[in-house]
Amino acid sequence: MCRLLLFCVSICVLVASCKRDKVTQAVVETQEQIEAKTISKQNIESLRFDDYGLSLDSQKAVNDWQKFQELNNHIETLKEADLTYFTGDPLIVQTLLKELRTEMPAQLKTNEISARITALDTKAQKLNSLLRIDNIEKNEKIKAIKEFLVSMSNLNLQINKKFEFEKNNVLKPQ
Repeated sequence: MCRLLLFCVSICVLVASCKRDKVTQAVVETQEQIEAKTISKQNIESLRFDDYGLSLDSQKAVNDWQKFQELNNHIETLKEADLTYFTGDPLIVQTLLKELRTEMPAQLKTNEISARITALDTKAQKLNSLLRIDNIEKNEKIKAIKEFLVSMSNLNLQINKKFEFEKNNVLKPQ
């Protein structure tokens, strides 16, 4: 009986001491590790692509298009490496792009411009999903930012082309 009691006490002491031997280690990220994951303004500025701005005629056409202006504001903050809008709720990004399409001025409603808005929507949703996931590599996120900026540039180019063709009175074949 005494041996059994001694054995039970020994087991309890071993179990209790094992629990104390475990040392919880806090994961501490160094500044280098944080910077390696953080997208900076320099990262975005180093992206190489043709960034088309709007011509004067195009600017006049989109001047009252509020959702287009709002999107441009978000893009300017993105270029400053402020990813807040694009890391937010996906529904907000989707709603902006849906309203961008529905509130488009009548003179801009062409198949070509509509196709560029669809591409922009796709790239925005991809960007939003990649930026919201922590374990995605920085290079992938930067690539998604570039794709989004290129799609916006293509939309601007298509709007410019529309007004350039109208200005030059290019006749379409019947």
